[in-house]
Amino acid sequence: MEPSNQIQSNRWVIAQRWSHVQFLSFRCDLEAIRDQLPSGLDLDLFDGSAWLSIVPFYMSHIRFPVTPALPFISLWELNLRTYVTYRGRPGVLFLTLDTDSRLGQLIATRVFHLPYRVRKMRGEVQAGRYSFAAPDSFSMESEVGPSVAADALDRWLVERYHLYTTDGDSLYRGDVAHEAWRLRQVDDLRWEDRLSPQFGFDPAIDVRARYAEPIDVRFKPFVKLPETKR
Repeated sequence: MEPSNQIQSNRWVIAQRWSHVQFLSFRCDLEAIRDQLPSGLDLDLFDGSAWLSIVPFYMSHIRFPVTPALPFISLWELNLRTYVTYRGRPGVLFLTLDTDSRLGQLIATRVFHLPYRVRKMRGEVQAGRYSFAAPDSFSMESEVGPSVAADALDRWLVERYHLYTTDGDSLYRGDVAHEAWRLRQVDDLRWEDRLSPQFGFDPAIDVRARYAEPIDVRFKPFVKLPETKR
């Protein structure tokens, strides 16, 4: 999949910077995740397996086409996502997006139809040591390692340029544009997953972990999709 850099300057509605991104990805039970898919979406599989990813990160430099970056909106986020297609177009489906910002939650749910929840969380990166804690759901510590060349599974997991979400009975797609992710190895990783069981999955045990360098992202307006029978 090629990086999607084709959102023209007059088409994007919000820009952000994502920093301190950790991808913790793991296989999950096919039927457990298939039962949670909205109508119109199909599971996207890698070598026959369905995957979930837990992704904590820091969002900043939020701006709209007519504004500079807004210094009063920055937030930590934690999301649980799986991998889907709509009419053959690959993307991600968020099972939840948690944030420590009520303002961020309000904008995301009202404007972008995204299932944000407000939860306590904190993150810190100092001297290559990464720590994140959301007391109700997920915590981790790790060392940020050297750069790594993305392999086929890395690219399948992270190079996703379409977001799918529901609002009531309606299905929406949001398109994002950014450069290709620059990934780093994750060392000395320790984590506790209480997030996945909230959605009926076993806790993450055997994970594929990657840290990502900061990246600037632009969003197109989310669009309502036609109903599609599986």
